[in-house]
Amino acid sequence: MKTILYATDRSKYAVQALKYAYHLSNQLNAALLVLYVHELEPLRISVSRPAAQVEYHIIKEQTEILSAYCSEHLGIPVDNKKLQTEVVHNDSVSSAILEKTKDALPEMIIIGRKDKHTDRGFIVGNIGKSLQEKVPCPLLIIPNNLTDKSIKTILYATDFEEADILALKKLVPMAKLLGAKIHIVHISTEKEYAGKEQMEWFKDMLRKEVDDTSIEFALIFSDKIQDQLKIHAKTIGANLLVLLEREEKGFFQKIFHVSLVAKMEEHISIPLLSYNEPNL
Repeated sequence: MKTILYATDRSKYAVQALKYAYHLSNQLNAALLVLYVHELEPLRISVSRPAAQVEYHIIKEQTEILSAYCSEHLGIPVDNKKLQTEVVHNDSVSSAILEKTKDALPEMIIIGRKDKHTDRGFIVGNIGKSLQEKVPCPLLIIPNNLTDKSIKTILYATDFEEADILALKKLVPMAKLLGAKIHIVHISTEKEYAGKEQMEWFKDMLRKEVDDTSIEFALIFSDKIQDQLKIHAKTIGANLLVLLEREEKGFFQKIFHVSLVAKMEEHISIPLLSYNEPNL
């Protein structure tokens, strides 16, 4: 992994998310690009200072503020190598993030969850939805108040699809760098699936593609999928929940993946990593 893009609102409430993003980038041997989206007020054009010049100086000033913010809370200088900062002007946070991915080509995008303290939460309204549907790489959403930066147990919720195997092929190398175990769980109503047979099929398919004997599997029958997933994550001590955003609207999609990001950020207190099926 070469680059991780972390978008921040540069508030005091996002400090823990910044520290988490930097710690993760170090573990994955990646550079961290910290992005701040600045909304410029309407500029007054003058003869002496054209609008473009005024905008340039505003962005430069905001970049200095962002760099100072990162250095203060991470205790290291911005070196434009392992730690980079950039400020862009855009009225849309999601558009700015997506536009930046075109030239930065990050392997992961990190954003903080909206909470009651933030004026501009990322996971709200069209911002979270547009990111979830269009991001060209995995999207990691982390609670802004998260203090535990370790990832030792990764919980992956599967629907026994080939796309799950493709996602896991990408997840396994990351887990190895983190020294983390992957725990795969399928939760469904007993009447909807021949769960045990599908689980065995899925295990066989995965073993052909992934050489990792440390992966554990669990099959749970429940009508309350979201609640059961939260309980299971707590039971195994999961530090990260991984989900696949699917295009098709099957049973699992209807019950569990409707408004995936919005629903799960309300239900679970650990970081959420989402793979987008079209980009696998």
